[in-house]
Amino acid sequence: MAKVLPIRPQTFTENERLVDEVREHIFRSQKSYKEIATACKVSAQTVGKLARGQTKWPRPTTLFPLIDHLGLRLLLVLK
Repeated sequence: MAKVLPIRPQTFTENERLVDEVREHIFRSQKSYKEIATACKVSAQTVGKLARGQTKWPRPTTLFPLIDHLGLRLLLVLK
């Protein structure tokens, strides 16, 4: 029988441009972390840590709702 390995959620590293863009738009929005968090269904602590650069590996499940709420568009280019 084949061995089944657990699937680890993909993460984004802190130095990626996407994370920097989300961080910048959090500040530009002039909304509180709590307002953003409520709309995105994540914790205000998570939004705050991301905005301050304290999140080492933000997950797509955190970033994608933020991207949507902040009015950003994500384009995936496959080469």
